[in-house]
Amino acid sequence: MGVHARQTKVGINIATSGSWGLGAAVATAVGAGDGHYVRDDLNVQLQVNRSRDDSAGQNFIGSVQTATIKAIEAAIPMYLHYNDTFQNVLWALALGTGGTAPNRIAVTTAYTNTFEPATNKTGRYATIVRDKVQYVSEVSGAKFSGFEITVGENGRMHVDWKALGNTEISTSTINTSTQINALTFPTLGLRAFFDDCTIRLNVQSAGALGGSDAMKFTAMKVTFAQPLDTKWVGGQLTIVEPEENGFPDVTIELTFARFDATSLAFFGAHRDGTLYKGDITFTGAAIDATSFYGLLLQFPNLDVDMDESKVPGGGNQVEPKIRLKALSTTAAPTGMSGVTLPIRVTTTGTSSANPFA
Repeated sequence: MGVHARQTKVGINIATSGSWGLGAAVATAVGAGDGHYVRDDLNVQLQVNRSRDDSAGQNFIGSVQTATIKAIEAAIPMYLHYNDTFQNVLWALALGTGGTAPNRIAVTTAYTNTFEPATNKTGRYATIVRDKVQYVSEVSGAKFSGFEITVGENGRMHVDWKALGNTEISTSTINTSTQINALTFPTLGLRAFFDDCTIRLNVQSAGALGGSDAMKFTAMKVTFAQPLDTKWVGGQLTIVEPEENGFPDVTIELTFARFDATSLAFFGAHRDGTLYKGDITFTGAAIDATSFYGLLLQFPNLDVDMDESKVPGGGNQVEPKIRLKALSTTAAPTGMSGVTLPIRVTTTGTSSANPFA
């Protein structure tokens, strides 16, 4: 029979067994705790650059040689969920830090883990494995460059993880069917939905964010993108370990439900350069009697980069849109103690492990 999606499995593990070095990264085996459910293909496909010999003196080209191997530009599409034991690895890879030491917040099983952008992510990459049934696909070295959170069908929250990898191989001796069979996966039923989400914004110099600062929005997109270079060196076919090649870009895009006094305020903020602060909170199911699964994104310094209030024809409602660019700040605003980098991600769940420890 042919291959279909029900048969395939994906495993992602932080690389620990070797250095990217001057050749292909040394893969790390996947296993229990490394399985991830995906919505679609990962865009992992071997592509070898070929050089045709077009030298003069021949009527037709009769020779082609292989050259370098194209870098893998992977997008790992998932549903946003609350199982931090699995998802914290991805936050750590995307932002580059394992965060603070996990903090126990209840007398039973709840912990918080905090992640912020690293200034340098050298050596912090992953091995991505996918069972394609006909063979086990392995990207031995994949450097994560960011993520994008959006609202999908029926309010299901999507998160797409972006990565830059060295190559795809089908002959790994480190990740075989044995490692695929050992994978375990997040508990189903812990996905995040649109109605779990609250977004609060107020002027950066104002008081702490409160209930009155909640925005009425119909669409959202949060993007963290860290540019990475793609370089080949003499003596090898694949890229060297990608490194930061520009400032990270952190963006929030919102569509408001109404064109009212609340959304109108951003017109003046865009005009006058008024800075905001904000947070995005997802609240999931109960962990214990006092704690809930959760995800918190904090932004201490937001520039209103775009404000748009197009008036449609036909009597339809105006749906204002804004784009906010997250910046760092020298001092944390009121209510965000210690938050000075453009974004801080805090997960609440049951994981007591630092992914990079």
